[in-house]
Amino acid sequence: MTRSNQLPATLLTAMAVLCVASTGCLHQLVATGMYVFQGGNVVDAACTELEGERVVVLVRPPASNEYRHAGAARAIGARVSSLLQMKVDGIDVVSQQEVDNWVDEQDWENFQDLGRAVKASRVVYVEIDSYDLYKGKTLYQGDAEIKVSVYDMKNRGKLLYENPLGQVLFPKNSGIPAADKPVQHFQAQFTEVVSNLIAEHFYNHNPNSTFAMDAVANK
Repeated sequence: MTRSNQLPATLLTAMAVLCVASTGCLHQLVATGMYVFQGGNVVDAACTELEGERVVVLVRPPASNEYRHAGAARAIGARVSSLLQMKVDGIDVVSQQEVDNWVDEQDWENFQDLGRAVKASRVVYVEIDSYDLYKGKTLYQGDAEIKVSVYDMKNRGKLLYENPLGQVLFPKNSGIPAADKPVQHFQAQFTEVVSNLIAEHFYNHNPNSTFAMDAVANK
């Protein structure tokens, strides 16, 4: 075996030794393993319109369950904002505290007013058309319908990008017993899955990151 082939295995071994058995860490370990296995496969950003811009992220819960799922929408918005701030070049993301203050006082239909109010040049508007954490009464399976849009506030709110993600399932193939973990734990996992799928539109990424999350759904 050559030295170049030994290095990835050494890297993964070191990660396994140093990494505690937490959901986030195991997620990263599995994702890294898939990345190395595929030879460093990376998918380009579908939209680069956020680079170098002041961006506000607004996540709208399903209209029929606006108050019931407001907390989930805010958690997704906060996580997406964090991912964009970490991974998009030159971006300045408006704090979710400013977003939450606006949402408490305004109508969802006036979301472009939020962009103007916080002096954002881009609005990332995420519509959750449906959202559920259960498959039946005794199994967890996250299920959401999501659409992502980007608006240019420097050009009268012009639509720059739109992508209906369609149905997002977690885990993809089956539910997991609700007795195995608190609902708050499962919702946090689902938030991570949804947030990554949204944020990855805007930076280069490993296409197998969702596989890694499915691998730890039962943790």
